[in-house]
Amino acid sequence: MGAAWLQEMHDRWTALCVAMVGESHAGDAELTFGMVVSLYGTPVRWYHNLEHIAACLAVFDGVRMLAEDREAVEFALWMHDAVFNAARPDNEARSADAAGMIAALLGCAPDFVEKVRGFITATRHDVLPEEGDAALVADIDLAILGAEWGEYEAYARAIRAEFSFAGDELFNAGRAAFLERMLAKRAIYATPWFRKEYERRARENMERELEGLLGG
Repeated sequence: MGAAWLQEMHDRWTALCVAMVGESHAGDAELTFGMVVSLYGTPVRWYHNLEHIAACLAVFDGVRMLAEDREAVEFALWMHDAVFNAARPDNEARSADAAGMIAALLGCAPDFVEKVRGFITATRHDVLPEEGDAALVADIDLAILGAEWGEYEAYARAIRAEFSFAGDELFNAGRAAFLERMLAKRAIYATPWFRKEYERRARENMERELEGLLGG
């Protein structure tokens, strides 16, 4: 992504910060955007990067009317993968901590911070969130699962690259377990809108990937 794209992200972040805490914190928006960019650039990531955040925000723009607290949902989307290490199981909790730090620098209220932390925790996808903004954030994060096959396939390759430290046998077993766990759920998506628009294709994509893993 080029300088123009990064400027668009910068401008969007600034607008969000102003909406959350007011014009007087424009300087803090500048500082924290640099922090966000640094977080998403470390370590080198193939999928859980700032481009993934931009994709989530684009999905959010299409379903913004479903959010109860739009600023909290958008802030959570920005921060939900801020800390990522493919070898660790606590990325969501650490990302929630990073979100709390950034929110504190911006002067956000404690109840806003706790709300955002809950939304980020929902992106663990270990349980189906209840209806509401946490469910919306979780569903947006999983929108890639219901993409056209070519886009889904690129996502799957990027995930493999992030786990390049693992051999094929180990990765395939772990990835297959994830796919089987997702497919065993009564629903992949928590909100009616996402189930209607994404559920069928997401299941088809994951079944196709799983078949390839088990066959290969």
